[in-house]
Amino acid sequence: MSEAMIRIRELAAWGLDQDEHRPADWRGDTNTARASLARKAPYELKSPVIESSNYWAQERLAEQAERADLRVEMAGIDWFLGIVNIRSLLAFQRRIGFDSETQDAPVPAADDWGGLMDLCFGSPQPIACDAIRSEATLMLRSVNPNLQFRFTDDRLNPIALHTGSPFFEVAQYRDRWFLRDGYHRAFRCMQANVFLLPAVIVRARTLAELGAVHPWFFPENILFSSRPPLAIDFLDDALVIEYHRSPLIKTLRITVEETYSLQGENA
Repeated sequence: MSEAMIRIRELAAWGLDQDEHRPADWRGDTNTARASLARKAPYELKSPVIESSNYWAQERLAEQAERADLRVEMAGIDWFLGIVNIRSLLAFQRRIGFDSETQDAPVPAADDWGGLMDLCFGSPQPIACDAIRSEATLMLRSVNPNLQFRFTDDRLNPIALHTGSPFFEVAQYRDRWFLRDGYHRAFRCMQANVFLLPAVIVRARTLAELGAVHPWFFPENILFSSRPPLAIDFLDDALVIEYHRSPLIKTLRITVEETYSLQGENA
């Protein structure tokens, strides 16, 4: 696994959470960040969905909508595909981490719809992890925070490894519009002044469908305040703190336990 330090940009104007991995020293100032936030204009309820007249882009979106992996990823969710302006999207994620690969990845030009489609509707990431086995336990370790187990409908292989959604995702929840997945891509695009992107657009009915349920994300009272964090705020040095730390290693464990019971009894 890579041991290179990663660069973290963290939205500080809305307060810092209790993160044990944040170093004691960082670049930036939380008081300055809070003062800058107070000068921001209040959030404006406005849909980021663009009515595009680019027929080629619409045809490509229609093709993407038929992808089997996209339909599996969005099963049970109300969604459609479209073009969005990412400048006004809210951010429920507090931090973005950059290694040398993510921060140096090229960005297509604003009018390169083929490149933007490939960026926003990529292939699933390959599974890269270390496997450690003992007599009754399998432990998987990876620097990919999206590595997870998912249940399948295959009776012979009921559990599968998954590396997270490869799709750029936007969600509407309680009349506000959020960046659901694709924070690194959004950051790099906005740095390059590319603001219109193809996306999976989700109409989230719950906070869980939005995806903002982890304790290290911003809470609802901040997300629905008059000046909530925007994805574009990650680019504003006055609103963030920045530091370097070692990569976090995610660990998944499967433990095998054998039991016996009489037929008809609960296992």
